[in-house]
Amino acid sequence: MGTLEASGTSPTPSTNDANGGDPTNDHRAFHGTSDFNIPPIAPNYVDITDVFSKETQKIKPGELAMSETFELVNAINALEIMDLKMDTGLLDMLSHDKDFNTKASRSARKVLWVMDELFAMEMSWHTGGALSQTVFTCLYVEQALNNFNGSVSSAHFGDESNDLPLPSEEDLESVFVHVVLRQFVLGIVKTCDLSRRRLQCNEILEDEDIVTQTYSLDLLQFVPVADICTGLIDAISKLKQLQTETEMHNNPGQEAGDFLCCIVGFISRLELRLLVIKALDSADDAPEKQIELLGGAGDLIRTVINTHSLAEPLPAAFSIAIQGRLECGMPPRPKVGMSFGDAIRILERLLSGTTDVLRVHDYGSLGDITAYFEEFAMRRPTELPYVRCQLFKRFLVNRKIVGKFSMRDAVIADITDLCCPSPALFAIDDSHSCRQALEMFLTRAEVCFENLFSVMCHNRSRLRQRLCSVILDWDSLQVDSEHLESNHDMLEFSPLLSTDQTSGEEGLRALPLSSWVYFRKLQIMIWIVFMGFELDIYRLDEWPLMLWYGDYVLGVMDSHIARIEMVLEITAAMPPDSTTHSTKPRKSKKNKGSNAKLASVLPTPSPQSIMRSRSWLAGLRSQMAAYKELCQGYMCFMAALVLAGCVRSFAVSHLDQSKKEFMSPELLYKLRLKPFSTIGVPEVPSFETYKRLSDLRDWQIDSLLDNAQIALKNARNMTEAWSKFKPEQQVNSKLVQENSAKMRQNLKRSCIGTNVAISVVRQMKLQPGSFGKENKLKISVQHDKFHPFFPVLSFSSIN
Repeated sequence: MGTLEASGTSPTPSTNDANGGDPTNDHRAFHGTSDFNIPPIAPNYVDITDVFSKETQKIKPGELAMSETFELVNAINALEIMDLKMDTGLLDMLSHDKDFNTKASRSARKVLWVMDELFAMEMSWHTGGALSQTVFTCLYVEQALNNFNGSVSSAHFGDESNDLPLPSEEDLESVFVHVVLRQFVLGIVKTCDLSRRRLQCNEILEDEDIVTQTYSLDLLQFVPVADICTGLIDAISKLKQLQTETEMHNNPGQEAGDFLCCIVGFISRLELRLLVIKALDSADDAPEKQIELLGGAGDLIRTVINTHSLAEPLPAAFSIAIQGRLECGMPPRPKVGMSFGDAIRILERLLSGTTDVLRVHDYGSLGDITAYFEEFAMRRPTELPYVRCQLFKRFLVNRKIVGKFSMRDAVIADITDLCCPSPALFAIDDSHSCRQALEMFLTRAEVCFENLFSVMCHNRSRLRQRLCSVILDWDSLQVDSEHLESNHDMLEFSPLLSTDQTSGEEGLRALPLSSWVYFRKLQIMIWIVFMGFELDIYRLDEWPLMLWYGDYVLGVMDSHIARIEMVLEITAAMPPDSTTHSTKPRKSKKNKGSNAKLASVLPTPSPQSIMRSRSWLAGLRSQMAAYKELCQGYMCFMAALVLAGCVRSFAVSHLDQSKKEFMSPELLYKLRLKPFSTIGVPEVPSFETYKRLSDLRDWQIDSLLDNAQIALKNARNMTEAWSKFKPEQQVNSKLVQENSAKMRQNLKRSCIGTNVAISVVRQMKLQPGSFGKENKLKISVQHDKFHPFFPVLSFSSIN
């Protein structure tokens, strides 16, 4: 097949051509008629449609026409010429956006619409759209940035001659464009610049959470914020003066009233933009100042909403053809916009989320902060990338927690709040033989703890993936802690405590370091297991398996918390001078004098520390008990559905014999529990154990549903008891109480919703194998208004 010369000049037939220069006999070019509208900008294009059609008829179906040097890897970067989806140059050529005059005066209504549409584009960028599909689709933005040469005054809406349009005081429409709209556009661009710089952190993933690419355009990066604010203030002053003059004339009529409302709308939009820029510029200031600054946004937003109805559309001010003029190697993509109402809601989420994360400064303990991070990550809808980034930047300032305490102090405080060890544990001097090993453990614990909080700021899907990696670090840290506390010189800090069942030399050791690490590791495992339900990772036939494993991990966590509570109660009941009574005699001669002296004067925790640990552990026990009862209720409910044939059994293979080698239930079991397969403790139960415990042959559907409703009732009662803690039992009412109340309320809704679902199933009067292979029951998963870990099933029949 011949090639097409698209250089813009027509091929000239040679006089020496054997065919007399007749192009109809030459397959390299053919001049004929076509329905294709040739753009006027390129009148010398050659139409080879007929030639191309004849050549393609020679190709057999499935045969690929390509040159010998063309490889499959070349197809990745290949462009389809004259395809609007790929050829950005053609997109620019066929567009008519250059006919739009950015210098022209516009009515107040049209300028108001452009401002609102550009604001909606900015909010679309915050929700994941690229700048090329959002803010950069505005012709006013393109013109201002093309004219920008480092000075704010150069960023205007003039043409290529760089003539500065001078608005006339008498021509109000010119003022609306070259003063009001120009300052708003510059404010939008500077807002994107400040947000973009703030978003460049490890907690936010490029192209997944937000796209920060600028396509080589300068977002006024080196322009001082004060210059942008000054321009906005001057524009607001002019508008307020115009508002005063308009009110003095007191012109009656609907038109005059609408004009005045437009001016009020301009003022509110510029003031809101000024507030947002100041908030971004002072994002690291004291939380009190930020809260005071953001508190004034509510009235401005209401005014913006009330004046939006006056806007008159001007769609020509936006064009996707601008992508063809950007330094972008991607094919052109459609404009990503949103309605004005949705944009307002996104802005309100940004402001409320930014204000809420400032509350992290009011923490009472690291347990409070962990609970806040957990609730923060569970929110629906998920917090926006800027808010998540702002949370971690507020949490860790200059390698210190909220800029006050080091990560080492935070780790020690967290261990103390949970296990309440002797204060002497972290006060040993350099002469102690285990001082260096303890320092190494605390250093590793700092890294694991910081990584955990950093990962909690990721988006929800990425969070679960990262937790599967983080848990390996905590498992390794547990090995280190157990090795450290098994050292003979460290046993003096975990003396044998006598219990009712033991006496003498046998008893229970506190082991605060390994107990703390094991608690945090189990907490991460619970998050990983139940986030699979929240993110719809598990199929319905996998629900029984993961509910069973979740119940197993919750049981391990409950036993571990009970052990810590037992140690705490024994320690609290002992006299202050009896802490080391059951410690074994020292055999090591190294540092014998100092160690013996330390053992004899080992101080006990203060009553305040013991009370604080009791309160925290009581709340944790209530939470784990409610989770466990709800999990068991779900297990019984799913077992009834499996027995009725509504959901297939995971433990029984439904595949052909030839496929069992690659897709057996045991392999699926190992695959689903793979994130926990490398964990030392708790060990993943074997498939045979699960298969034996999930055997339903001796169960009846009604009995399973009865057990499910009993468990759900118990879960609801435990949740209500959890919510009735006295104020002195709350660890920190300022930060955790409100967020915990929301989670408890959602937990109750999950109990009620599942109870309703069970009632619906009861009315079907199911029997074992009722549905069989022809399952005409549609089961869907409902997430809204329920606890993220416990979505509710709904049922409908398939016609």
